Amino acid sequence: MRKEEAVTRHFRLSCVTQSLIQRAPAQASTSERYELAEGNITFGQKVRAVAREAFRALLELVRRWFSEGQPCEQVLAKLMPA
Repeated sequence: MRKEEAVTRHFRLSCVTQSLIQRAPAQASTSERYELAEGNITFGQKVRAVAREAFRALLELVRRWFSEGQPCEQVLAKLMPA
């Protein structure tokens, strides 16, 4: 059983995630195999758009750290704290 605080945090993060996905500016992908949505943006396309933007932001952050001269070990420690 989770503590009440953990359940509350999980619920809030789930709501934030859903809000981000709903607001994501996604365009219909030309790589979709089937046009199930008849031109509408699918949930999967929105999720991929959010993931792509998050990954882009992460890469930009890492690029900035390296351009500031931070060594690889320090960047890894920031990305994956012990």
